[in-house]
Amino acid sequence: MSIRFHNNDIHEVLKKSTYEPSCDVVFALFLEPSDVKDARLSVVESLIDSAIRYFQPSPTMIHCEYIIPPNMGEVSDKTQFATYLGRKAAWQTDLRDGFGYYLKEKADQWRAVPIFASNAANRVRYEADKEEGVEYSLSRYITSAYPMRAFAGLLSAKRRAPAHCATLMARILNHALPEQKLKEVSAWYGPATLYQELCEKAAFAGVHVASQSSHISSDVENNIETILRKPMTHENIAQIGDQGCMDAIRALTTRATDALVMRDSAAERITQQQLATTLLRWVILRNDYAKSCTHELATAF
Repeated sequence: MSIRFHNNDIHEVLKKSTYEPSCDVVFALFLEPSDVKDARLSVVESLIDSAIRYFQPSPTMIHCEYIIPPNMGEVSDKTQFATYLGRKAAWQTDLRDGFGYYLKEKADQWRAVPIFASNAANRVRYEADKEEGVEYSLSRYITSAYPMRAFAGLLSAKRRAPAHCATLMARILNHALPEQKLKEVSAWYGPATLYQELCEKAAFAGVHVASQSSHISSDVENNIETILRKPMTHENIAQIGDQGCMDAIRALTTRATDALVMRDSAAERITQQQLATTLLRWVILRNDYAKSCTHELATAF
């Protein structure tokens, strides 16, 4: 496996990302299944949900997408890129939908895995723009399950080809960050198999710093506590600011990679959930538009 940061200190990579126009890290966001099946699912959706749950390796993931740190101090809607059943691939810009779905309905089911590469944020954002409007494809799930994976190479891996969430993520990664190219063709992956390989890559990057003590200042610890424990409002995020939020992300990313290196599944889940929650609250609540909406939204859901 080839990775750009084989000999670099991840702490320095993440520290550098705070000050430069584009971060050297982006994040894959994964959704764990709920213990209770959603009664609102159609027959087709229910069958797909069951297939994903039972024909993918553990831990089961039922959806994945990108979450990209915004450029410091800039207002940007291009922080979450996803495709969902019945929708085309797009940047997730609807605040009401974002607050209700990401921060409320599915709040405790998200995990985030870091992907490291030089200028990663701008490169993935640029590539995602080229895939905007791509049709969602249910049929691509067939080649993400054994034994049909043997036929994955027969499907197109070109931009704009129909895709489900994991196929699209894999394709964007392969085009945007060739130094992080995945082992298999994009149609081979389901959410769980993509999760496994990205965790391997993150652990490989983290193995060189896992033994180092990572001092986290009291200010950063307070920022993490504010983001994770205090009310989800624009005011709380604005008070911390983009710099403070990125400092929190850096600390939580290091904890997540350390857990992967140690192969501690319980710590992996906790640190990845905390990283995902912090990222989502930052990117959804940071914009001024959220200022006039979050109190209304908080009482609406």
